Amino acid sequence: MELITPVSPEMDYSNKKIVFLAGPIKGAPNWQADAIKDLADLDVYVANPRRENVMNFNLDLQINWESRFLAAADVIMFWIPPKETDVAGRDYAQTSRFELAEWMAKTHYNHTRKQVVVGIDDAFFGKSYIVKRLQAENVPVYSTYTETLHKVRSLLKNDGRIFFTSDTHFGSERAMTLSRRPFVSVKEMDASLILNWNNEVASDDVVYHLGDFGDLNIRPYLHGKIHLILGNYEIDALKENNALQQQLENRFVSVLPHDTLTLKNGEQVYLTHKPSECKKDMFNLFGHIHGLKKVSINGLNVGVDANHFRPISEDDVLFFKNAILNHYDYEVFL
Repeated sequence: MELITPVSPEMDYSNKKIVFLAGPIKGAPNWQADAIKDLADLDVYVANPRRENVMNFNLDLQINWESRFLAAADVIMFWIPPKETDVAGRDYAQTSRFELAEWMAKTHYNHTRKQVVVGIDDAFFGKSYIVKRLQAENVPVYSTYTETLHKVRSLLKNDGRIFFTSDTHFGSERAMTLSRRPFVSVKEMDASLILNWNNEVASDDVVYHLGDFGDLNIRPYLHGKIHLILGNYEIDALKENNALQQQLENRFVSVLPHDTLTLKNGEQVYLTHKPSECKKDMFNLFGHIHGLKKVSINGLNVGVDANHFRPISEDDVLFFKNAILNHYDYEVFL
């Protein structure tokens, strides 16, 4: 276990799963210290918003740090223990209740990969209302710290999955404009793509990015072990800058012009950037054409513009592969 706090140095935290310790601080016992000890045997990052030293406290910096790591977390642990002390002018757990509603809306109701685990002690006033609202959506609420922690640990130990994406074009005004992406600015586009990515992909998942990644400085903010298939933007940039090859290799697990991957059912798919480079005797995953076409007669477009601006899972690929090869009629491909 490695601890991340609001005063931790800036670095790449994408190589391990992150659990965020959400829940009350003011007026609450230091339950976060117990959670840190109880997660110490796992190879994960634990993001703890509690500051031991409140000198020179900066609210904006604290909020920005919490927003970043709540978005980056694979698991958010909400634990609301009994109140320990009264805080004048403040309702107990008032911020935690707001954050719980915010992240349930962002995760559970959008069916994302990120997991929110909710535990509330029976002594917490107002628990019955929260429980009824969450139970209506089939969200369990645990009554003890031990139960909550057990669920968190089980989620952190899950094996990784495989995802596919393409044509993120991070930082590109041109891509945003020409593809008519529904964002008001490049900053909003990048933030949305990062959040969507991390809501689907955990730190131990594998992602095959099929080219035109964009701004390489975004890489540290993305979950997963990323393999890059070169797109036309990377190929053109490599012709002008030989040093870029090393930069790409430093950021990605592998950097290849194309690849062949065996899926979990034993079938193979060919990974390439352009539809024109697909193989006729294989099922292909490609990008390049943004949202102009979702499927071909023997392939699937995994680009973000065709897939709600998020990576798609191996299960999604298998679903569409079966549909394309066995169920869609010829009209689909005209």
